[in-house]
Amino acid sequence: MNKLRQRQYLRRIDTLFGTAWRAAPLLATACVLVALGSSVLTLAYPLGFRAIVDGAAAHQQGRIVAGLVIVAVTFPGAWILQLVGGSLNSRLTDLTNLRVGTRIGALASAAPYLEHFERPDYLAEIDNLRERRRTLAGAPAQTLGLLRTAVQFVGIAVLLALVWPPLIVVPMLAAVPAWADRRGAQVEKRSDDDLADPRRLVGELFALTSTAAPARELRTFGVTDALLRQHARLGDEVNARSLRAARMAALWEGAGWIVYAAGFGVGIVLLVLRAAHGAASPGAVVEVVSLLRRAQRQVTGASSTAGSFATASATATRMMWLEDYVAATTAGEQGPAPSALTSGITFDDVSFTYPGQEVLAVRDIRLTFAAGSTVAIVGENGAGKSTLIKLLTGMYRPDSGRITVDGQDLAEVSAEQWRTAVTGAFQDYVRFLMALGDSVGAGDLPRIDERAAVLGALRRAGAGGLVEETEGRPAELADGLDAMLGPYIGGRSLSGGQWQRVALARGLMREHPLLVVLDEPTSSLDARSEADLFERYRTEALRLAKANGAITVLVSHRFSTVHMADTIVVMDDGKIAEMGDHATLMASGGVYAELFTLQAAAYK
Repeated sequence: MNKLRQRQYLRRIDTLFGTAWRAAPLLATACVLVALGSSVLTLAYPLGFRAIVDGAAAHQQGRIVAGLVIVAVTFPGAWILQLVGGSLNSRLTDLTNLRVGTRIGALASAAPYLEHFERPDYLAEIDNLRERRRTLAGAPAQTLGLLRTAVQFVGIAVLLALVWPPLIVVPMLAAVPAWADRRGAQVEKRSDDDLADPRRLVGELFALTSTAAPARELRTFGVTDALLRQHARLGDEVNARSLRAARMAALWEGAGWIVYAAGFGVGIVLLVLRAAHGAASPGAVVEVVSLLRRAQRQVTGASSTAGSFATASATATRMMWLEDYVAATTAGEQGPAPSALTSGITFDDVSFTYPGQEVLAVRDIRLTFAAGSTVAIVGENGAGKSTLIKLLTGMYRPDSGRITVDGQDLAEVSAEQWRTAVTGAFQDYVRFLMALGDSVGAGDLPRIDERAAVLGALRRAGAGGLVEETEGRPAELADGLDAMLGPYIGGRSLSGGQWQRVALARGLMREHPLLVVLDEPTSSLDARSEADLFERYRTEALRLAKANGAITVLVSHRFSTVHMADTIVVMDDGKIAEMGDHATLMASGGVYAELFTLQAAAYK
């Protein structure tokens, strides 16, 4: 247990300070030296004040001159070092913040599954970590502030003891407001944790009413004002609860400061009484008042810094939690994905429930995708199609049963290795705001700069017209693959169909995938374009099947586009309702035949 605590302690130290040291070791060293230098100079100039006052009272010109020299050197010196220290600390925090943000992104991406993005409690932890990453990055600067305060407090205590030992009690009372501030910070942290979900909703409502994507639909249905009212109402509720927590924290902090102020006042009164009876010199009174005022300012700064450091420490705990979560999900020896498929992919009695849910999303799934085959998965909304795809692509592991690839359990295959063997296009595709060539090339990073490969993917996706002349029509993007996409960054605005073709091209970048997933790949295309594109898919699927036994999985609501598949899987309420080729399913007169006939009648 002691070793475990020691390891956790060292991890916390590394999380709080190690990142800054690795980001800029020389800058971190300079920050420490400047902080110590400013602390020493700050302690020195009250001694100069005492020398000046006592020298004047005793008519000793030498003491007056010495005091003036001390003040002239230490007062501006301390001020300059504080300014320099503030600038250096800000620069160190900026560099560390970049490292921390990169670390958070790397960890969130390293987790092989999507649980941390879909479980509310995990999502709250990650949101808090992301929002407070700068506070965590500022931990070294906050610690230097506390170190500077500690050095000055020790120095102040020594100097006060030389004047009158009981005065040491006054700076020691600073522990009371420091403790009270920590209690206040704990109150606010609990409030922040409780308000994580409502704050996300407030942010989402604001984004809905202030961004371009939902603007047309909101105006069409006239719901903008209603959303704004909901945003205001929910925002008021969040602010009210946050304000209650802030008031409670302020009560704790105020009570601590009252205790310190009482001690400060008593100390000054007693010292003045001693001076009136000749037990202390006028210069000593000036020195003590200056030191106690300095102690008061240090307490104010230290209380604020301690609160920030407490927040940074809590954020470090969240970072350690994320590291542990990623380590747990990536633990164990996992092998490579096969280089080719010979038998196929099998679902062996697979069931799965989403984290935090009680109802099974899919259950008792038993099916085999033969190597080299084209498989279509159809069904109504909520039937379990997308869940099946998530399991197939390794985004989740089954709760029971297993998925095998050529007989090897997918759980024993490295998630990273499996994903290099998987490609596809999804209905919730990403609109990368970058150059067209990079947006498509992201589908196969090692070949992102191979313009011939990128252009080939665009052609296979039916998007060659974006960058080259077709049937006598000029290219739609004059800058070709270098054209920036997205008006938000000053680039070209694409239609929904064009964006979808770009996403499709990205999914066709990999040369030899084992699994190609096309999840509603033509939802933004017209019927003619859809028919043309599926003919291209068929040709590509045949090429891949011949090369390495690759399986193409197509998910669609449009039954007219899936009849060419070797196997059609009909999902209903998380189960397989029917399975077979088009002719077999039509002959059976089941769900597939009914839905196919309905859609065909609608087209007629």
